[in-house]
Amino acid sequence: MATFGEPAARLQLMNRAAMVGLLMRSSINLGVSLIALADPDSLALPLGRWLLGALAGWSLYRLVTRAQGAGWLTVDYLAALAVCLSLPILVPTTDFYASNTAPQAIAGTAVISISVSVSVFAAVPLTVGIAAAYAVGAGLVIGWEDLTSVTALYYFAVQCATSSIIRLMLLRVAGAIDRARSDRAEAEVARRVTDAVRDYEHEQLALLHDTAASTLLMVGQGTDLPPQRLAAQARRDLHLLDVSSWAAPPPRVELVAALRDCATHLTTPAKFEGRDELWLPGASAQPVIAAAREAMNNVERHAGASLLRVAVSDTSVRLSDDGTGFDPEVRRDGHGVEDSIIGRMQRAGGEARLSSEPGSGTVVELRWSTAHVEPDTPHVDPDRLIDRTRARYGLALTVYALVNLVITVRPADTVLGLLAAAASLAAVPGILWHRYTFAGPAAAAVLIVAVAQPALLPHHALLGYEHWAQGAIGWCLVPLMLAVPTRIGAAVIIGYWVLNSAVILIRDPSPPILVNIGLGSASILGVQLFALMFNGLMREAADVVASENAVRQQLLTRERIAQALRGEHQRRYATIVANVVPLLDELTRGERVDPAMQRRAWAECRRLRTLFDQASTFDHLLMQRIRPLIDAAEARHVDVVIDVDGALPDVADTEISRLAATLSGVLDLCATSARIVVTSGDDRVEISVVVDTRDDAASAKWDGAEVIAAGRELWCVISAATAPLPRG
Repeated sequence: MATFGEPAARLQLMNRAAMVGLLMRSSINLGVSLIALADPDSLALPLGRWLLGALAGWSLYRLVTRAQGAGWLTVDYLAALAVCLSLPILVPTTDFYASNTAPQAIAGTAVISISVSVSVFAAVPLTVGIAAAYAVGAGLVIGWEDLTSVTALYYFAVQCATSSIIRLMLLRVAGAIDRARSDRAEAEVARRVTDAVRDYEHEQLALLHDTAASTLLMVGQGTDLPPQRLAAQARRDLHLLDVSSWAAPPPRVELVAALRDCATHLTTPAKFEGRDELWLPGASAQPVIAAAREAMNNVERHAGASLLRVAVSDTSVRLSDDGTGFDPEVRRDGHGVEDSIIGRMQRAGGEARLSSEPGSGTVVELRWSTAHVEPDTPHVDPDRLIDRTRARYGLALTVYALVNLVITVRPADTVLGLLAAAASLAAVPGILWHRYTFAGPAAAAVLIVAVAQPALLPHHALLGYEHWAQGAIGWCLVPLMLAVPTRIGAAVIIGYWVLNSAVILIRDPSPPILVNIGLGSASILGVQLFALMFNGLMREAADVVASENAVRQQLLTRERIAQALRGEHQRRYATIVANVVPLLDELTRGERVDPAMQRRAWAECRRLRTLFDQASTFDHLLMQRIRPLIDAAEARHVDVVIDVDGALPDVADTEISRLAATLSGVLDLCATSARIVVTSGDDRVEISVVVDTRDDAASAKWDGAEVIAAGRELWCVISAATAPLPRG
């Protein structure tokens, strides 16, 4: 993974832009050179033809190797300069600038492709160099006094400005992608930390259940165990609690040896079968060992078995006993199976299967897995930065199309020029507001121009710049094609070009016309397709940033909630462990359990059981709001018992606030004890509270709550409709 600050998207987009520029430059140079060499009416001198042949060979080599770097770009630039300076041997006629020529196509393509590949500070002097070389070459052909008539010199400036704007827009898009990726990376790390901490806390609860809670339950219930046996169990509990502080799992763990170590504490005989040795990654082995230890403890405490079989295979551990068994359909109280075995394996990405029948023993099968599921990636673009960038790009293309019409349209074609301009402006509602209502009529208008303009031209003007529709129709279409897939837009633009060229060919199927169409296809059409491809790059970038931002929002929201819950949970866990450890320490002395110790053990066991009960619903937003209220009551020495009946559904924030406010008011009246029961149905959540009050509670009432008071006892029922939580 790239570091958070690394501009990966910037490098990626710029490399792709440079590759598109290289392919365009080399393809156009190759096509133009071959067309000029094949022109039977070419006026190029032999040395000029050799130069075109060398350029064609170099362009073919560049297309095959596609090598990028400053050195390769420098050679491409020098080749363009050489063509510009060689105008006297390539087009030695004084009217060369009145129509498409190979040098003009090569120079213009170089300006555009190089300006996209380098910074603006480098693009400007490089463009000036090409323009100066072209001016020198042109001056040697037509004379220095007529240079102002060479339209290409003005186009170089427009092409450089347009290409530099494209580059700046791509850089802006790339910056947005990099920021989104950086934020997502940070959020992803935070999510993984949160998940790791939560799993660790669940493991601590399971460990407390497997060790201290079980031991203290036996002591609190007065189970008749020999003091030395109880002391050994307490020492084992302390050892497990002491080594349970978090550390990264070891790279590899020998599973069979770890399971044999767990079995040494059993009085029930254990027989191992299957693999004699099995090394697993620590992250997979540790939950299997812990779940197997709890399964062994259950056999020891409840099964009354004469033998425990532990079968280890490559993918599972199977523990089977010949004890009393139980009915799996009967709901089990406690957390030993659900949390310490099934829940533990699920958190580790594996599974636990239990099968049993009364009188037929129990089988526990633990399977592990290393599968990893990535979160879904919805598509949202909160800051709409790329939408704005694409809109500006579309507007820039529209302005370019209008400027091109102003420069090229003849006064005699004013009506067709206005029609083409109106078609270009029809793209503006789509670019700004995604309303392409006028795109169809606008495309039809451009079609009319593409056919009518060459059809109405005088025959002698078919070859020159008076045929302005050859270049203008594509620039009028590009803004209209920004909302469709790149391949469809490219097909439409090529189709209009072919239709326009067909009209010219029908009127004059001569070799000069064919050469002119070929040069125009290689240069004008190529640049228009290039502009469309850049829009495709930005569209892809928009999808990337949308996904990154959406996941970032999702992960950060989850982190905020989890952080608040974690603080409460960790504080409670630390307090209970601090109370449990001294009791276990006293038990390790091997002295007989007196009534005082029995009461203390029972009280701590009850607190542990309460914590286990609450942990199953701890992540729910309603319980998050209720928990501080209970803490505040307990801080006033109120004995609070809370039961949750069933899984809690989603509840709207406003309803949670109302339930919490009412419950807070009820608990404020409580004197010594409170019982809270939270139940859920298909469409409602209900909180029932019974408290003893300090004074007569007959006047107590809350809006939306049912209150029954009898002397100092108060019963309150609060309910709320369930509803999906808002999703970010």
